[in-house]
Amino acid sequence: MASLVSLLMTDIVGSTRRWAVDDAAMSADLETHDRLLREVVAGAGGSVVKHTGDGMLATFDDPAAAVGAAAGIQRVVGEASWLQVDGLQVRAAVHSGVVYERDGDVFGTAVNKLARVLAACPSGGVLVSTVVANLLAERSPEGLAVRSVGEVALSGFATPEVVHAVTGMGLVEPDSVAVAAMAVEGRGGVLPPIDDELIGRVDELAAVWDALGRGRLVTLVGLGGMGKTRLALEVAAGAVDAFADGVWWIDLSNATSADAVVPVAVATVGAREMPGRTALESFCDRFAGRSALLVIDNCEHVLATAQDVVQALRTLAPEVHIVATSREALGARGEMLVPIGSLSEPDGVALFAERATAVQPTLDVETDRTVIERICARLDGIPLAIELAAARCRSMMPSEIDDLLGDRFRLLRGGRSGAERHRTLQAAVAWSYEMLEADERHVFHHLAVFAGGTLIDGLATTTGVDRFELLDILDRLVSRSMVTTARTVLGTRYGQLETLRQFAEDRLAEAGTIIDVRDRHLDWVRELAISIFFSSGTPRGGEGFHRFCAEVDNLRVAVAHAIATGRHNVAHEIVAGCASNAYFRPLRELLDWVRPIRLEGEWTEAAAYCAAWGVAHDMIRGIGIDLWPTGGVPDAVIERYPIVRLAAAFNTLFLPGGWSVAVQMLASVPSDDGLISVNTDGVWLMTQNWRQLSGGPEAEMSDDEFAEIRRRGTTAIDLASKLGDELAQAQRDPAELRPPAGGDHRSNAAARLDDSPHEDAAG
Repeated sequence: MASLVSLLMTDIVGSTRRWAVDDAAMSADLETHDRLLREVVAGAGGSVVKHTGDGMLATFDDPAAAVGAAAGIQRVVGEASWLQVDGLQVRAAVHSGVVYERDGDVFGTAVNKLARVLAACPSGGVLVSTVVANLLAERSPEGLAVRSVGEVALSGFATPEVVHAVTGMGLVEPDSVAVAAMAVEGRGGVLPPIDDELIGRVDELAAVWDALGRGRLVTLVGLGGMGKTRLALEVAAGAVDAFADGVWWIDLSNATSADAVVPVAVATVGAREMPGRTALESFCDRFAGRSALLVIDNCEHVLATAQDVVQALRTLAPEVHIVATSREALGARGEMLVPIGSLSEPDGVALFAERATAVQPTLDVETDRTVIERICARLDGIPLAIELAAARCRSMMPSEIDDLLGDRFRLLRGGRSGAERHRTLQAAVAWSYEMLEADERHVFHHLAVFAGGTLIDGLATTTGVDRFELLDILDRLVSRSMVTTARTVLGTRYGQLETLRQFAEDRLAEAGTIIDVRDRHLDWVRELAISIFFSSGTPRGGEGFHRFCAEVDNLRVAVAHAIATGRHNVAHEIVAGCASNAYFRPLRELLDWVRPIRLEGEWTEAAAYCAAWGVAHDMIRGIGIDLWPTGGVPDAVIERYPIVRLAAAFNTLFLPGGWSVAVQMLASVPSDDGLISVNTDGVWLMTQNWRQLSGGPEAEMSDDEFAEIRRRGTTAIDLASKLGDELAQAQRDPAELRPPAGGDHRSNAAARLDDSPHEDAAG
């Protein structure tokens, strides 16, 4: 959990020498030191987070209290009796910022900056950061003041920090020369500068530290633009004091080929090639016997060579720990992976707000919060995309940005410094895309036409790739963060982040193949709808219902494509195949997909079925129309197609005397095994819905008519039981036909299925 606090850090000056000279005296003095510091912190309203062996870290809600405690510590340390001949000398520093709490400890850039400020503080003094000095401008603790002592270059940070000395109460007052001379330049190599606070990633940061505690190789894996480098930098900055021989940063984006990897690494760490040793061995020799952390950034484009380097390091420099960043795993022995995915909604909004207000200070984040949340969701929580969108607030309102995200790759350009691949969203995605093999691109492209993803069957049909070969390709795409997976009751669904889907769709358009791929998708959806229809009244009826729910988005885009290309007959076939399942859901938009119902002046069975079902849904929604009860379907068509007759009969339930008409229509509907779904969904469900909407059967039908309905329904249920139709069996008890609370007019079968554990793309 993140929180804004004021931090106090102390350090015993020369503690290493003191332990070496008289460890017994130092041990006793340290106990006294810790007790005194705890008392001072508690008296000032602070909390000790931890003792660091020769120092302390504490948090305060009030920066003035933290500074007062720092001065108090110097006073009690100066007045105490010590076993050390020359007593103890302490230095202290205070900084305010955001920290992240985990297992009783705190982490974050604010802690790292505080440690660098402390390192510049002389014995007996107190330094504070510019943030704290500004907070104390109008209310310093009594008897204390702050005075600027100049800029200090802090290792790992982009800009120097203007530090301030606390004066008064006998505190040592350093001059600017002394402070600058004591500033830490960082052990090990030069780290890239940190020019902003890390937002979010609390769990991922904790996972990296946990993995480093259990192993020596940790790889941050994720799509380009997810912030792997920024997180690795946070780890590096926080590890400077944890490794005796420092932290070293090796950026392989400068390696334009596999052959350049080792030369780049050698040059970065200043290794020298020794006689009889290869360049790689000489690089590893640089760290032999040393406790150091190596961060190897951007490994994905030279994966095999990066793996060789890591394996060699682990053999020749076994004390070294390694953090790597890559689009996919290195595949090295003992590697531990930390996936870096999308930001959560709160973290995404926080990132957008911070970056946007930096370029447009007048932006009212709370007023625009809803649209900012929508922007972050549409951008899949990708940090780079969110930052680029936020940069547009310099000249646009958030609502205008949201309106243009349909063309996000043209919109999200610039606004960020650094490597070229991080300056535009297009470049970031292309960096990962260009490393795909031809077969991976083929599958990646075809997946773009699926809305909400697909099971393996849909992708196999559209790509024309053998299913087992396709599974291998998908496995590689998943490992490279280019395809997502979701476990459902029907199997694994494969999908893409919307940003990747749009990128792949653009590639299809550029190649001129997008219509062809959408046609294949349409063919698959048509066959799927037919299979869902024929699963009704069979042991696969429930599975068909679940599949319909999962594929609603694919059904929608396929029907739209069919209508746009003049294939109304195919659109009607798809809707007709799923109409009864849509009623169970209910998904009342389904019949709207294929209006107007007429098909080139002639009726087909599918079009007539859609028309009749459409009227039923209009009536449920309270839409008044003039086509009751048949939706304008001619009587001849109704007589010709039994399934259309069923749908038309359903509509008569809502008309005065409708039961007599319904029974008459249904009398001629065959009741063979092939139309078990007609009996179940028609006769029995009509009874249920009529009861729900009119309050009971006695008001509109005679005893003979009601007996006929019950007889037909009972016959249907008995036959459904023999066939294993779970949708029909779920309605067996007439007592369950009472309307559910809240006016939900679904059947109890649908309610039961909704209560069963399954993932449902239809929501």
